[in-house]
Amino acid sequence: MPVDSDLEKKILALEARRVGAMVRKDIETLDALLADDLSYTHSGGHTDTKAGFLASIKDNKERYRYQGVDFSDAQVMLLSGQAVVVRGRALMRLEGLPGFRVIFLDVWALRDDAWKMVAWQATRIPA
Repeated sequence: MPVDSDLEKKILALEARRVGAMVRKDIETLDALLADDLSYTHSGGHTDTKAGFLASIKDNKERYRYQGVDFSDAQVMLLSGQAVVVRGRALMRLEGLPGFRVIFLDVWALRDDAWKMVAWQATRIPA
């Protein structure tokens, strides 16, 4: 089900804030945006918890030195009054690696009056 334009703008702004925090290695902002029960599945198949994902960004592990995520064809769909799905395509840019394209599915849920990202799943696609 489509969402109203205000909610769509809000969720896409949260996505942009999350990506910016990943690039800046802003753990405090990421901690606020990510749900405690986060499931973050990378395009290579590895799944992180919130703690694992934050640690990998904080510890500067080479594979997680994000330079940016450029979204395209993003669609925000309402699952219920408390959850939305964002799906689309993105160009992932990580330090020391050529950019690569993914299709993604991202879930945000309203928790304690704040939207939190609860799941991310990305699959690499040919350029």
